Amino acid sequence: MRMRIRTKIIASTVLVVSISLILSGFFIYDYAKDIIREQSIKDSRTKLAQISFQLKKIQEQVVKTAEYIVSDEEITALINAPASEDIEVNYFRKQAVQEKLGRFVALSNFILNVVIVTPNEETYSNYSGYEEYFSEYLKQDWFVKMKDTRAAYSEPHPFFFISGNRQVFSYVLKYRPIGQDLDAESYLVIDIAYSELSNVFLQSAQDFEQIELFTGSGALLLAANDKLPESDRSFMASALHSGEPFAENARTIVLTDDAMSQGWKQAALLSKSKLFMKINRVFFFYIIIIITAIIVTLVVMLPIIVNLMKPLIRLTNAMKRVAVGDLGTSVQIRSGDELEILGTGFNRMVRDLKNLMDTAVQNETVKRQMQIDLLMAQINPHFLYNSLNTVIYLSHANRGAEAAEVTQALISILQNTIKTGEGAVRAPLSEEKRIIDKYTVIQQTRYPGQFRLVWEMDEALLDRSVPRLVLQPLVENAIVHGIIPSDLEEGIIIVRAYRDGEQLVLEVEDDGQGMTVPEEGWKMQMGQGGQEPERTRGIGLSNIQERLQTHFGASARLEVFSEWGQGTLIRIKLPWTDQA
Repeated sequence: MRMRIRTKIIASTVLVVSISLILSGFFIYDYAKDIIREQSIKDSRTKLAQISFQLKKIQEQVVKTAEYIVSDEEITALINAPASEDIEVNYFRKQAVQEKLGRFVALSNFILNVVIVTPNEETYSNYSGYEEYFSEYLKQDWFVKMKDTRAAYSEPHPFFFISGNRQVFSYVLKYRPIGQDLDAESYLVIDIAYSELSNVFLQSAQDFEQIELFTGSGALLLAANDKLPESDRSFMASALHSGEPFAENARTIVLTDDAMSQGWKQAALLSKSKLFMKINRVFFFYIIIIITAIIVTLVVMLPIIVNLMKPLIRLTNAMKRVAVGDLGTSVQIRSGDELEILGTGFNRMVRDLKNLMDTAVQNETVKRQMQIDLLMAQINPHFLYNSLNTVIYLSHANRGAEAAEVTQALISILQNTIKTGEGAVRAPLSEEKRIIDKYTVIQQTRYPGQFRLVWEMDEALLDRSVPRLVLQPLVENAIVHGIIPSDLEEGIIIVRAYRDGEQLVLEVEDDGQGMTVPEEGWKMQMGQGGQEPERTRGIGLSNIQERLQTHFGASARLEVFSEWGQGTLIRIKLPWTDQA
């Protein structure tokens, strides 16, 4: 699709301004995005470190409490003392353990309960009257999974506390009492309020898309978002499994932290869309600035471009008039710059072109007529040469009557072929037929009974105009070079004329000896054993070919179809016109 130069200039200006602003905006955006990304990751790591620090303090306090309880000689002695037959003694012994454990619980605001399980599965707690509950409590899956663990934290689970269930997670320690000669091991269970973890993550959770906390055994302690997409959950799991502190994909960033005790790990998921939300707003405003700059550029540049384009438009219109043949065109440009020089040169060029065209038309007319005269002068001696040979032959054979008949036919032919003007170039197909019939009389006199001429032609085509003497050389070639040299008793020559779409087709076909048509075209090799082509054959075909090119150019064709011993078909295709 063509574009006006004015459109191209405007488009180029808009394109240059747009690309410049967009590229600068892209680099600024990319640079700012990297800064925000690095700063956000740094801030997130700081928040995770703060969370780890608080969780580590909880862990340390729980572990110290466990160590104090395990190393307390009085508690150890009371728990491992032999059972008395006196129920009252056993009751007061449990009360003493309860009071001691209660003191440890009172020291922390997040430890809800302490349970000691002896090798004989007797339970001691800081709450009295819960023996049966604790017996069932310690049969739950979370505790059963941890029986073979030396010291670890459990997954979250419910715990009945005073007036109802509370969510807790437990620190379970398997130990042997100090100073006691026992092979079996006891268990210390410290139940920690789950709300303590929630409080630690409460302030930081809103800064992340998701934050998760895992124990050393891989149990999930806390997940801030229960509706996280499965793809993000899988990405977080793979980041934790890799052990790397940082992982990133197209949508999210995962940060991990393992600075806590007991193998605890936490992972935080950052959403890039939220991370870059502020810079995206800045980029949106930058797009508005780009659009505004383009509008301002157009407002300023448009009048300049219009004034610059006026002389070019006048020059373009003048060139279009010249293109359709109006060589009297001129253009007046008074811009005082290179365009004025261009307009002056255009006017001079048009004047010179007009003079050159007038001279070229005259020269071409003379040249064309000279070429046609030359070609016709070539065909006439050729025809006379062959006809007079026949007269000479008859005279030598003492066949005077036939010689007179041939001479009369020759005179009749010459009367119709010696023309001037347009009549020397073109003739009706009926006249061509009559000339061939006369010529056939001449050749049948020389070669009696050796060939027969057949016409296959619609009478409606007899008035069509064709190049003069276009068929006679072909019939002559068929007789002299096709039929006569063959061993046929009577050869057949068929002359056809018919319409094929937008073409008038003329054909001359014989069943004579044929010829070899080489790949390079219709300049054929005659005879066998490398014999040279006969000059007369070449003159006839080349003459027709040149005349077709002169009259019709590429719209006319000469085609030769022949094989040695199979006859020859020569086809001429002329453009069909409404004029006969």
